[in-house]
Amino acid sequence: MLISVISWGLLTVSWASRAEAASEDSIDSIQPYIDRAIERINEFTLDNGIKFIVMERHQAPVVSFMTYVDVGAAEEPHGQTGAAHYLEHLAFKGTERVGTTDYDAEKAVLTRLDTLFDQIQAAKAAGESAELTAPLLAEFAAVRQEASNYVIRNHLPQIVQKAGGVGLNATTSADATRYFYSFPANKLELWMSLESERFLTPIFREFYEEKDVILEERRMRVDNSPIGKMIEVFLDKSFDV
Repeated sequence: MLISVISWGLLTVSWASRAEAASEDSIDSIQPYIDRAIERINEFTLDNGIKFIVMERHQAPVVSFMTYVDVGAAEEPHGQTGAAHYLEHLAFKGTERVGTTDYDAEKAVLTRLDTLFDQIQAAKAAGESAELTAPLLAEFAAVRQEASNYVIRNHLPQIVQKAGGVGLNATTSADATRYFYSFPANKLELWMSLESERFLTPIFREFYEEKDVILEERRMRVDNSPIGKMIEVFLDKSFDV
């Protein structure tokens, strides 16, 4: 038995030594690639403060983009949990030109919708009865339906897809928000136009509908998921805010 244990120990040491050597060989073997990749990276900052990190690869006529925003759920004020994720969704809702059939007419309806929402919230805060708030809720539903008549749904994804784009999506984490997709290489200017417009002059249409979408995502990923719920509780207990 002692001989067996010693033999097993020697084998273990031998395997560990080989694994360590293999690991060092792997690092050495990929280092030239890493060096070449770093040489192809170009970093610069525009006058408006936006930093670009560009890595050229000419194996295929494709360009992939990631707009990285250095803000996430960790920056949310107390009582406004979910704001970062909400804004991520709303960034796909278009602009004055994208996502609408008639923005001039739509704008007035959206303003009326926000006014009604504020009135409903004020009435609830004042403790008014459901009977008194019912007319406001009914009008809110009617104006919400009117606003939907101006919406071209999924207009941004349609534009991207028709231009040969793929992979349009976004993610929100505690530290960052990321927007990404790929285009044929000759569509670089279109990407610049779409991204600058949707982040400089966004229109948060379907604002109230999107809230319901996000709540459903939470129900699916957290409330109705044992693992999701466990992770949420674990993170809550792990960090002091």
